[in-house]
Amino acid sequence: MKQIYSSSLLNKTLYGLLGLPIGLGWFVIFATALSLAGSLLVVLVGFVLLSITLRIAGGAAQLERRLLTELLNVDIPRSSRLAEPGRQSIGAKIVNPLRDGTYWRELFFVLARFPIGIGSFVAALGAWTYPVWALSTFFWGWWVFEQWTILIIGTGLISLVLGPLLVHAFAELHIYLASLLLGPSQAQLTSRAREVEASRDRSVEAAEAERRRIERDLHDGAQARLATVALDLGRAKRKLEQGGDSDEVGRIIDGAHEDAKAAIVELRDLARGIHPAVLTDRGLDAALSEVAARCSVPIHLDVRMERRPTVPVESAAYFAVCELIANISRHSRARNAWVTVRGTDERVNIEVSDDGVGGVTPGLGTGIAGLYDRLTAVDGTMALRSPLGGGTTAQIELPVA
Repeated sequence: MKQIYSSSLLNKTLYGLLGLPIGLGWFVIFATALSLAGSLLVVLVGFVLLSITLRIAGGAAQLERRLLTELLNVDIPRSSRLAEPGRQSIGAKIVNPLRDGTYWRELFFVLARFPIGIGSFVAALGAWTYPVWALSTFFWGWWVFEQWTILIIGTGLISLVLGPLLVHAFAELHIYLASLLLGPSQAQLTSRAREVEASRDRSVEAAEAERRRIERDLHDGAQARLATVALDLGRAKRKLEQGGDSDEVGRIIDGAHEDAKAAIVELRDLARGIHPAVLTDRGLDAALSEVAARCSVPIHLDVRMERRPTVPVESAAYFAVCELIANISRHSRARNAWVTVRGTDERVNIEVSDDGVGGVTPGLGTGIAGLYDRLTAVDGTMALRSPLGGGTTAQIELPVA
């Protein structure tokens, strides 16, 4: 009951009042379009009109998702399609919506908005107007309708309780239908869960391989250098105790000093590969600026963030850009590269592009494939375009949290 009488009741009432005009508009548009398409199916033009109608229904469904988010604070994720518009033939763009169940479910929802919208409109309007009218009879109408006054006032008081319940019920019905018809289907959710599970399994394997690499680098690099430093300092100490030549002792200490500095550099590089301190202390902008400054190709960096992402997302974004910049430096033969980062309260969008030779595909190496896995593990996506001779552009989208 507390939820029904919360401040969201006004939003639910507004959503209910909008149900009739919006539902009527959708019904007129799509019923007319379907009738026209059905009458022209025999001459094949109807299939084109039907495909266009389904695509328009997809746009209407997106508007409905926005309305649910703005008024009812419900986020309905967009259902994945069999094939998004892109580099396809005209025939494929016509046929794809016809065989895609997502478009048909969205069309059914916008058509169902009309009959349900009638009920939600009546409930929302009556929830506020009938109690006011009923109670007003106590002041001006009881002399005329004396025999009905008690009944009218009684029903008005009852409607004060039942009205919000009906408004809430219709709002919940809209949310249920939207989740069922506008959101991902059960098969898509199952497929997505399997993809994420497989990606995280690969991420665990990659993390284990990274741990072994770090252990090997420590053993063969910094640890070996520090062991040499300890031995050299021990030799210098013994020579000093035995009254050895000070020049020789100085040379031993100088050598130990150089080995110690080299070990510090190796440890710093190793730590940067795990998680750079600048990323933790100053965020993505400063960390990427440091990476761009070390690249052999001039990087034009533009980072604008409204909100700092969570640590896993920020780390995934950083290492994704690092991997792409490393590929630009090694393989692209580019003269310039661009990194653009835009962060809102909900999403982080990253674009990394260059003017190199292109021709990059995920199957050419483990770097790009591993990058897909790292991004998928935090519910991110990446689109890669790399035509031969046309440079490479990677577009990454990540949730802030």
